[in-house]
Amino acid sequence: MAYRGIIDSDYLDSLNVEERYQRELKRYQIYTVAANGKEILGFTWNEMADDEAADCEIVALYVRFARRKSGIGSALFQNSVDFFKVSGRKSMIIWCLKENAAARKFYEKMGGKVHKPGAHRWGNREYDMISYLYTLQDT
Repeated sequence: MAYRGIIDSDYLDSLNVEERYQRELKRYQIYTVAANGKEILGFTWNEMADDEAADCEIVALYVRFARRKSGIGSALFQNSVDFFKVSGRKSMIIWCLKENAAARKFYEKMGGKVHKPGAHRWGNREYDMISYLYTLQDT
């Protein structure tokens, strides 16, 4: 799992991908789901952002650990970018765990520029976050 060694194991062990997908489906509009039959391989959750520097956000981009480096993450990311561009959005933000080196490398490879730090609580602990900003259209 991508977050082992970063997020507390007790919290991670309590998670279920399918249950989380169903719970978050009620909270966010899901624009893209990658699947193989009934198996969910990855998904993105997107929304319009309230950050002063961005008017849209990929709230979460998830790819099953065994499917990393398969191109699914890049395809999901690009689908979100394309949707936001067609919607006339100008800049996008993504938040990432500061200690998640693999995700940070991916977001930088996709053209993200480090924007600002933040924090998020999972379980009983708060974690350092970093945001990446993407210019989608010239102003």
